[in-house]
Amino acid sequence: MEIIDQPSYIKTFDKKDRALYTENLSVFYGGTIQKQFDASLQFKKNTITALIGGSGSGKSTFLRCLNRMNDQVARVDGKIMFHGLDVNQKNINVYELRKNIGMVFQRPNPFPKSIRENITYALKANGQNDKQKLNQIVEESLRAAALWDEVKDKLDKSALALSGGQQQRLCIARALAVKPFYLMSQLVR
Repeated sequence: MEIIDQPSYIKTFDKKDRALYTENLSVFYGGTIQKQFDASLQFKKNTITALIGGSGSGKSTFLRCLNRMNDQVARVDGKIMFHGLDVNQKNINVYELRKNIGMVFQRPNPFPKSIRENITYALKANGQNDKQKLNQIVEESLRAAALWDEVKDKLDKSALALSGGQQQRLCIARALAVKPFYLMSQLVR
């Protein structure tokens, strides 16, 4: 894979070490307005990677492409490879993809629902209706996001009443609730 406009001090990883990479990723709004130009990046397995750039430089646009959040508003060209599968193909189940590539943004975006409903919304939409199981997932997710002790007695209160930091941890808990793990067979329809 060729890395476009990448400084020489940035390491190119062996294929076996990559979890995700893009090749010549471009984003077009309105069919013709190009906002992302041939982005080729790679992300090493089991590491934390930061994207740094000025306001409007395309960081969020790029990230939204990784789990197909731009599908309704833009055309995305190029490859997005996740564990060997091009997730930009038409036959990809985007709901399963989003279980594997979750997004938690800088500005928290809780649903205008209760704390409990924020955690259980996607689970219920995917057929999980066992109340005991849902309650267990709510507790596990909130504990993992270090929020359980602060909200355990307020689960049916509005998530919008939480502080900014608590809302951010709620969004992390919501992403963890779907138990993201790699299941390639479910990604392809």
